[in-house]
Amino acid sequence: MKDTGKGRGRLVMALPVAALTASLPLLASTSAGASPRLPDSEAVKAAPAGAQARQVTDPRLAATEKKQETLDKIAGQITEGLSEADRARIPGFTDIEVDPVRNSLRLHWKGTPPQRVQRILARLPKGVTASVLPARYSKSELHAARNKLLHGGKPADLRIASTATPIRITSIGPAVDGSGLEIGYDEDRGADKRDHADPLARITRQGRSNEVKAVIERAAGVSTAVVYKPLSVDLASRQQDSSPWAGGSALRNPGNGICSGSFSVKNARGQYMLSTAYHCNGRSGLWRTYRGGATVGSTDASQTSGPDDALGISVPSGQARGALYDGPASETDGYSKPVTGWGHNNVGDYVCTDGANSGVHCAVQIAKTDIGVTGANGIYRPATDLAYATSRTSDGIAAANGDSGGPVFASVANYTADEARGMITALDQTVTCPSSEYVLDSSVRTPWCVKGVYYVPIYQTLHDMNWTLVTK
Repeated sequence: MKDTGKGRGRLVMALPVAALTASLPLLASTSAGASPRLPDSEAVKAAPAGAQARQVTDPRLAATEKKQETLDKIAGQITEGLSEADRARIPGFTDIEVDPVRNSLRLHWKGTPPQRVQRILARLPKGVTASVLPARYSKSELHAARNKLLHGGKPADLRIASTATPIRITSIGPAVDGSGLEIGYDEDRGADKRDHADPLARITRQGRSNEVKAVIERAAGVSTAVVYKPLSVDLASRQQDSSPWAGGSALRNPGNGICSGSFSVKNARGQYMLSTAYHCNGRSGLWRTYRGGATVGSTDASQTSGPDDALGISVPSGQARGALYDGPASETDGYSKPVTGWGHNNVGDYVCTDGANSGVHCAVQIAKTDIGVTGANGIYRPATDLAYATSRTSDGIAAANGDSGGPVFASVANYTADEARGMITALDQTVTCPSSEYVLDSSVRTPWCVKGVYYVPIYQTLHDMNWTLVTK
């Protein structure tokens, strides 16, 4: 399916204004760059020959995972199984947050929740608590306000009195608490161009932000929180995979750049493909393994989507497996975990990112869902979620340059399997990589790391591309 895929009428939103500061006080740290290992007997079943399992799940991690599974199930009942964006169909609904550490739910609602929801809240499992918080706007109202700021399916440029340079909306969406729209903006330098440092003094920037806020509120008709947020820079990429192909592997794109393989899928014709990020494509041609240069496959223009930042690599071997490589980017034992299915995302969920260039980073917490964000290539991605590293995330980062296209997953079944949640598309909050962080292509270019990652929800990609997730 091409860029104008199915479901484009679906509405989207949301921009965080600061990194999430939540921590996991009940969780023990996992080894750097890895999600918890399976017990040895289970690892042998999931990993290729020669793979070794070196870590057993901490029982406290398992307990938190179990709580999250329960809370997500309840959230799914409340939201009627709808995706993050489609929840705007529920009258009065604003957002829902899960808190697996405290085993609780926070429901933001305009007005009184319907009897259906009240019955669910009245019959919560033992130990689970919930609160209903009043919201100024519903998600539906904020979607309608967001649409007033779009032109031709992407954010319209704005003009303000203090500068002749057009103002570019870089991210837009509803606040989790329903207080209004949250807007990111910068000065429009053109596709792939951004100011790496704010060129304005703080007081001047505040004045410009106030001007932008006034213009946007007149157009949208709702309250807004406006912050300067330069255009997102795309993340461009385990070393040498082989057929049947697995996710989280390091790839060389047709332009010889590095990217991460994502989930294995089947297209509408039942053919196996390995997915990755659309913006990684470089140019038409063959995709190869990062090391060894073995042919993985080629791209098919009919299997690409700019708005979903998704691309399917047709694999001539006709084989791809429902598994994701695990561990740090330096991992060489082939350790992987099976993909059991996919799930929707909720604010507060803990997920893992799995980029081939920097490896796995877990205890990354979802801060916002239903965000529209513009990539460095100028393509507006109307449905993304955003998650940040927490104090328990290995090396305190969520990804590095070269991790684009990498899978985002939630651990399930006592950390012995992965549930697909999305595919890395862009970043937030660039930082210097810690000295302890191994980055696969650091000998080629200077690595840089990020605290947060935007990712397109897996439901959105599967739906729009008419793909089926391959599971093990």
